Amino acid sequence: MENLYDTTPKRRSKEYKKFLKEIAETYNTNGKPTVLMVCDTFFPVFDGVVNVLDNYCKNLKENVNVVVLAPSFRGRVYMKSYPVIGVPNLYSKALGYNIVLPGAARCYRKLLSTLRIDLIHCHSPFFLGRIALRMHKKRKIPMVTTFHSQYRRDFVKYVGDGLLTRFLMRFIMKVFCGSDELWTMQPAVGDVARSYGYEGKIRYLPNATVFEPSKDYESERRLAREKMGAGDEPLFLFVGRLVAQKNILFLAEVLGELKRRGLKFKMIFVGEGPDHAKLQKKLKEENVSEETVFMGHVSDISVLEELYAAADLFLFPSLYDTNSLVQVEAASRRTPTAFAEGSTTSCTVTDGVNGYILPCDKEGFADGVMRAISDREELEEMGRRAFRDLYVTWGGVVERAEQYYREIISAQK
Repeated sequence: MENLYDTTPKRRSKEYKKFLKEIAETYNTNGKPTVLMVCDTFFPVFDGVVNVLDNYCKNLKENVNVVVLAPSFRGRVYMKSYPVIGVPNLYSKALGYNIVLPGAARCYRKLLSTLRIDLIHCHSPFFLGRIALRMHKKRKIPMVTTFHSQYRRDFVKYVGDGLLTRFLMRFIMKVFCGSDELWTMQPAVGDVARSYGYEGKIRYLPNATVFEPSKDYESERRLAREKMGAGDEPLFLFVGRLVAQKNILFLAEVLGELKRRGLKFKMIFVGEGPDHAKLQKKLKEENVSEETVFMGHVSDISVLEELYAAADLFLFPSLYDTNSLVQVEAASRRTPTAFAEGSTTSCTVTDGVNGYILPCDKEGFADGVMRAISDREELEEMGRRAFRDLYVTWGGVVERAEQYYREIISAQK
C-alpha cells in the first residue's frame, strides 16, 4: 500500500514544516473557505472511516481548502492530493490502529493557530477529536462530527461491560455533544447516537462509491468470472477489515454449513486485519479452507470492480457496521448483499426487494443463501434493483456536504 502515496520527510523535518507553513499562507489568502478534517486514523491504515474522509477531501478540494489532522505512521506522513498534518502516535498491533496520546499535537500548535479555519469536520471522537473540540470552543469555529461506528460495542469487546466502558462513553460523548451538528448515514444510525445520549441536530448523508457503472455489465461479469475461475459454481465475496466485530467467524460457520449441505462454491475474502489468523483457523475447523481465497488489501479499483462483478452474492453479516461502503460498491456491479438480521447497515435495503436480510444463526443464514442462489433469474433481478436503489457516487454526496458547510459557516458569521 505504501507505494500508492507520496510521503513527506520525517514529521519534524524543516522541509515538512516549511511545506505546511506555505499551505497555511495559501489557504489564508486564496478566498476559499478552509475545512479542517480531523481523524484518529489515516493511511496506510485503511478502513471505512479513512475511505469516507479521503473521498470527502478529494471531492471538496476544488471549491474548499481542505487540510487533514491525523496520525502519522512510524514517523512518516502519508500525503495524497491534499495536505496532512501528521501527529506523532503509538501504533497498537493488537488493535491495528495508531493511538494518539494527549498532547501529541503540541508541535503543530503554532501552525494551527495561524491557519484560518472556517469549519472543523471531525471524524472520530478520541484524542484528536478532543483537540478539535478545544479549538471549536476556544476559537469559536463551527464544528460538525460524523458518527461512524457503534462505539460501545468496540469498548465492550476490548475492556468489558464495566466501569471503563462507561468512562470511555462519557469521554467520546463530550465530542459528539459538544459539536454544533452530528452527521451520519441513515436514521437507524441516528437512533444509535440518540441511545448514547446525543440530543442535538442530526443531518443524514449516505456513504457512496467512486465506482462508475459498468458500460457492458454482461461482458464484464463473464470475463471477470473466467478470470476468477468461477465456472458455474456460486461465487461469494466479502470485502472489509478482517476483525471479529464484522462477524467473520460467524461467516466461516455459515460456509461450513453450506458445504455440509453439499453446495460447491468459492469464497473470496478481500481485506486485512488483526483477526486474519483467527478466521483462517475457523475456516480450517469448518473444512472450507480449500473453498476460500484471501486477496489481502486490494486498492486497485479495477480489480475490485472485477471481483464485485464476478460475485453472485456479497456476504456481509456484520452487526457492527453502521452503513458500510461495500454494499454500495457491490450494488454498482448489480451484486446483491446478504445481511444479518438486526444489523444497522441492513436498514438501507428492503428484504427480498433489493437485498437479503437473513437470520443471524448459521442454519438460517445458510438457508437464505441457498434460496437466493437457487433462483438465478430472481437473484439477477435483485442485483438490478440493488443498483437502482443503493448506487450513489461521492460527487453528489460531497456536493451536498459542501452546501451544508457553507450554510453553517454563514450562520456562524
